[in-house]
Amino acid sequence: MRQTSKKNNMEIGERFFSESLTFTYLDPFNNFRSKEMSLEIRKDPVTAVTTRILPYRLRSYESPSIDRYLRLSPADKCPFCPPQRDKMTPRFPKEIVPEGQFKRGDVTLFPNAFPHSNHNTVAVLGNCHYLGMDEIAPSLMADGMLVCRDYMARMASLDASLQYASINWNYMPPAGGGLLHPHLQTVLADKPTMFMERLLNSATQYGRETGRDLWEDYFEWEKAQEERYVSGTGVLKWLVAFAPRGMAGEIAFYFPRRWSILALTDEELRIFCEELKTVFGYLTSINLASFNLAVYGTIQEEKLFPVQGRIIPRFLIQPLETSDVNYFEKLHGEIICPFVPEDMARRLKAFWKRGQAAFLGGWEK
Repeated sequence: MRQTSKKNNMEIGERFFSESLTFTYLDPFNNFRSKEMSLEIRKDPVTAVTTRILPYRLRSYESPSIDRYLRLSPADKCPFCPPQRDKMTPRFPKEIVPEGQFKRGDVTLFPNAFPHSNHNTVAVLGNCHYLGMDEIAPSLMADGMLVCRDYMARMASLDASLQYASINWNYMPPAGGGLLHPHLQTVLADKPTMFMERLLNSATQYGRETGRDLWEDYFEWEKAQEERYVSGTGVLKWLVAFAPRGMAGEIAFYFPRRWSILALTDEELRIFCEELKTVFGYLTSINLASFNLAVYGTIQEEKLFPVQGRIIPRFLIQPLETSDVNYFEKLHGEIICPFVPEDMARRLKAFWKRGQAAFLGGWEK
């Protein structure tokens, strides 16, 4: 068995592509002497993402002006804050939920007033208009995840065609968050989104070629590499993506052998949110204050596809608050990333073990 495992780990590794390139110019800041710059092109076979790693591009981040955001979007104008919430947010028909809303603790879930799917909801996390990334309690996040699961279970009981599900989070304006008030969104559909379909196709193709489980082999390969693997317990595994989809990197997580999003227990979701709090602490320590998050899963058990997700930190490039998304990503389908994944994994792993105090000096410490 050990030899078989090594062989399959090697097969996984052979599928990851990287190529180093150099670029030479005459440097105006050094008497126009010749200067050589290097970059790396990576392609991840699991996600089909191509990323250009430019380690010289950016070394630190600046947090956005929260005061400015609060001036532009005050609590008394926010539809997710009480008392506006009861007057300004949609309700479900009584046949879905008699109360018109789903609730868990201080979290309220209702239909999205501006839907991008025929089953699209918003879950408002508590009554506080603004919570910093490091201020969001794991218990509040867990209630958010649980109420999303409650809604999905109810809808699945009404419509058997709904097979593909996600829980999503645009936190703060740099990540596309239209409102400061923290909130999740769910999407339920009979077809997967494009990225989820890529993941499903990768797992299916790998299983057809090898007769093995892609995710188990991938976990073991990343762990053996000791470059991007961050943490692993019986509940969750965390790693940094080989080819990130964001300029500030990408963090992936997986629930081993949880083949349906409805199979996640209350305790597993609470553990997830406690570990998510650790990730948020790390991002805060290097002045990142915004992110996109998605949890992907199926409703009926899909043995090739464990519940999993991705976190992509987001930021605005100062001083002009330039977007971190540019033509390479939008028009060419490739990402430029100045954040070397192995460096991110090393720092996140150290933070995970020692706590936030180890990173109080910021990026360079």
